[in-house]
Amino acid sequence: MDLSKEEQILYRHFDDLIKLADRRGTPVFSGFAGLNEMGLMYKLLEDKGITGELVKNYVITFGGYPYAERQIVCFLPNTLYKVGYEDFPVDCVRIRPVNHKFCDALTHRDFLGTVMNIGIERDQIGDIIIKREGENQLLSGYIFCRNDKTPLLIDITRIRHTAVHAEITDGTLLEYGQKYKDITGSVSSMRLDAVVSVAVKTSRSKCLALVKEGSIFLNGRCCTEGSKNISGGDVISIRGYGKYKIELSQSVTKKGRYHITVKQYI
Repeated sequence: MDLSKEEQILYRHFDDLIKLADRRGTPVFSGFAGLNEMGLMYKLLEDKGITGELVKNYVITFGGYPYAERQIVCFLPNTLYKVGYEDFPVDCVRIRPVNHKFCDALTHRDFLGTVMNIGIERDQIGDIIIKREGENQLLSGYIFCRNDKTPLLIDITRIRHTAVHAEITDGTLLEYGQKYKDITGSVSSMRLDAVVSVAVKTSRSKCLALVKEGSIFLNGRCCTEGSKNISGGDVISIRGYGKYKIELSQSVTKKGRYHITVKQYI
């Protein structure tokens, strides 16, 4: 996979963080990385011969809550250094309208726009989760951030025309009920390109093109192998299409095809 100039810069940045951790003998944390950035980080490790079970001896990732898409990478030094999720520099800030009766219909874009407008860079912000909670389905926004940016988020008092209140909360306790749209189909084998064809409802040749151009991420890692075998529970993210969780069925058609359910994140 050829790297763009921007990707080359980020690739070298991750390499510098690995070297810095080794030089200091202490863990070094990155900013928040999305799927593409995480793919570059894993490519760097593979280029260094670090694959499979060895990876966990060199990096730990965490985004503030289970299943976070944007995550911070902790690069471990060449020592048996123990790092837990509680050591990551991540806070969660909950932002709620002061008066729900007269608030705007705030969206993810509204929360992100407000954060960017106060001068916080995108790599300092993780996932932003918008939820309606309680019997009255009151709106709240949960923003995961590097903890040195927390004071700036706490000072937010308005989003669009809505007065809001911000406070630190425990993001690890966030009950994030992911919703899905079920897509069903059958495949002759559990190859990545076949499963993706069911997910995005397009031809195998188009899916192979997506694989080769580095647009498909399997369990958070860029996968450029169309014949890669897929298992139940695997999560596939496809740039420009969305994110999908794979479920398998025990039933097989008379022609020997496997029934699958692709659960699209919504």
